[in-house]
Amino acid sequence: MIRTAIAALLLAGSASGQTVSVTFENLLPSGGTAFTPVFQAFHDGSFDLFDNGSPASAGLEQVAELGGTGTLAAEFAAAAPNGTSATSMGGPIVGGGSVTTDFTITNPADNRYFSFASMVVPTNDLFIGNGNNLAYEVFDAAGNFNGPITITLFGTNVYDAGTEVNNADNGAAFLQGVDATQGEVENGNVSLFISDPNYIAYLDSLVGRTTAPGFVIDSTFRQQTAIARFTIVPSPATLALAPLAGLAAVRRRRR
Repeated sequence: MIRTAIAALLLAGSASGQTVSVTFENLLPSGGTAFTPVFQAFHDGSFDLFDNGSPASAGLEQVAELGGTGTLAAEFAAAAPNGTSATSMGGPIVGGGSVTTDFTITNPADNRYFSFASMVVPTNDLFIGNGNNLAYEVFDAAGNFNGPITITLFGTNVYDAGTEVNNADNGAAFLQGVDATQGEVENGNVSLFISDPNYIAYLDSLVGRTTAPGFVIDSTFRQQTAIARFTIVPSPATLALAPLAGLAAVRRRRR
């Protein structure tokens, strides 16, 4: 009976693939800039979120300007139909906050790569995301987990979508008294935010402003500021199967 129960659990774990937990942390202090709920995806390498120096897709524009992920999720489904994606639950992830999302990857040998996108709050069109679709290999070619994996992002990793002119008083999302849909269209390309010679002045213009969620921005970031971190580990459910797998192996050796 015990062997049967163990076998059933192991088969169930195998059938459901690999399950991992992705934790996103805002490393900035309370009162610092925040992040919108994070779009996260596992894929076979075919999903390219953006190319530095090229125009943003409609999905990335929606993320960078308003924090919405619906259009990007549709773009992902078209590019990687066998992949897995989800947006983290809850509202903006404020300084010191974190959120964890569990993913079950049914075919980890194929869907080995991790991508993400989130808007920097409050801004016109700043975001974090990985332009290199092969940058984060969570599983190897055999489907084995490569982790635990830690991805730390700094101010140098913030991008400007190039879709809206940076002006805190005209179109910046999540600021009280500002209409996020009325920004000036830029018709530019995605670029590293720090490449803008006015990036410090723009960030400083956000300090002292009250956000739509109700907190006041009292600090922002600079190039070398650690702003966010992803941690990818096996989920507790997956770890719970490990002792059972060991017990099954011991029983096999004793036969």
